[in-house]
Amino acid sequence: MFDYLATLFQEPLAFFDQAFFRMMAVLIGLCCHEWAHAYVAYRCGDDTAKRMGRMTLNPLAHLDPFGTLLMFFVGFGYAKPVPVNPYNFKGDKRKDDLAVSLAGITVNMILFVILTYLSVLCSAYMWDADVLREVGLSTVVSYRYNAVWSVMSGTAVQDFGPLIAHEWLVPFVRLFSYAALVNLNLAVFNFIPLPPLDGYHVFNDIVFKGRFQLSHRAFQIGMLIVLILSAQGILGRVISAVVYPAQKLILLPISGIWG
Repeated sequence: MFDYLATLFQEPLAFFDQAFFRMMAVLIGLCCHEWAHAYVAYRCGDDTAKRMGRMTLNPLAHLDPFGTLLMFFVGFGYAKPVPVNPYNFKGDKRKDDLAVSLAGITVNMILFVILTYLSVLCSAYMWDADVLREVGLSTVVSYRYNAVWSVMSGTAVQDFGPLIAHEWLVPFVRLFSYAALVNLNLAVFNFIPLPPLDGYHVFNDIVFKGRFQLSHRAFQIGMLIVLILSAQGILGRVISAVVYPAQKLILLPISGIWG
């Protein structure tokens, strides 16, 4: 976080360049996540979010003022939670709550897969053919190696200039790679079984059959715990432990075809 803010004073142009791509990637993930909750809730009989204008992909409907500032100046942030009234569900309340809770995570995982392969496709033409024959296509898009991080940070042309065949593709690879990573992080983060995250609802609905009904105060305390664990880097380590194997799994077909 502090390194990110330091860039604002040391290299302001680089900061705003990074902030733009960060914002775009986070907005794609968050807006689609919240829309998915609203849409599935509506299909289950609860039109609360739709009546409040939240069943939309318009970022203005989902942005939280403070969460947006964090996205821009710190590099991460949050959107306004979609309002859901489970008493409006027409079917089994527990199953409908489970479906709504899984909706955002599911959409983030779908976007992760789609954006990863878009990044791979663009990378196949962006990098010089000799480079790809030498190291393999899966290497230049893997989060375990420097090439993709160089692209996402905006320094690919400076770092690998002669090895890039088509520079005009760099912004596309940058956005797709960044957005894929953000969506995977959002899916894993929200799957953690702590209130008020979606994972708590999933865990409660599957393991405890929805018996636990926490108060608003309990959710506030849970959010505080989440923020503390995030600040300590504990949740970050948990997410990282899942991110790399998940991307490796998605890239297996690429490794098999192109190496």
